[in-house]
Amino acid sequence: MLASVLIERRGFRGLEDMKGFAATVLVLILNTIAFPLCAQTAIQPGLWEVTDKTSLEGVQPMPATSKKVCVKGGEAILERLLYPPPEEFAKHGCSFTPGPKQAGLFRATTVCPATDDVAGVTAEAEISYKPDSYEGLGQLTVKNKAGTTVKGSSVLSGKRIGDC
Repeated sequence: MLASVLIERRGFRGLEDMKGFAATVLVLILNTIAFPLCAQTAIQPGLWEVTDKTSLEGVQPMPATSKKVCVKGGEAILERLLYPPPEEFAKHGCSFTPGPKQAGLFRATTVCPATDDVAGVTAEAEISYKPDSYEGLGQLTVKNKAGTTVKGSSVLSGKRIGDC
């Protein structure tokens, strides 16, 4: 889940800081898609296995991360698997712009501004989904206050693996 990156996001002073920053970018990416009420997409409740693989230009490749998430009936939307709770999103001043609605396809752009201590992130996501699985790609740009920019991408996937 990309949400784990934003919770600890930090700024960087240049590419030399990117190795330590790379892990936090993953949380930023997940957090950048938010939990928008207007773009909720129904999935099946149950136990899901979600995987993401993020890469950034000029940074040593990071291993894919995978985890299991129990989705209850009342929270059975794709956004539950991709994003942190809305209060985490708002805490970082992030904004969310949903893309055009299309059956089986989720698109969104999320922007989290840079601060003196935290690099900003812009993420554009396009995810194909069915009630029991999803896969997609996020394109991201990480930029600090000084203007240093790093581009990257994140491959996202998930599948329902049973009941929880």
